[in-house]
Amino acid sequence: MTFKEAMVQLLANRKNRIDQMKFRAMMDHQQANLISFAFNDPSKMPKLEEAYPFLKDEQQKQAEQAPEWKKDQMQLMAQAARVKAFNKLKKGGN
Repeated sequence: MTFKEAMVQLLANRKNRIDQMKFRAMMDHQQANLISFAFNDPSKMPKLEEAYPFLKDEQQKQAEQAPEWKKDQMQLMAQAARVKAFNKLKKGGN
């Protein structure tokens, strides 16, 4: 690795660390706001999706994406249908 490549990597790592710290600060501030709602007036506390809008997007993605076991089940059913069709053809051919 050359000196220039090392410096580029160092600067990229530094930028990533600063971005992580900014995100952490934003989340800490939001958590403090939610704690103040919960302590002072819990009836006005915003819902989770309102407090953290990015969770709504994540929940939609999870709802749209089928779970792994469902994908496996569909593959197994398709394979079983192929075997059943093959056996039916095999019996009909004799």
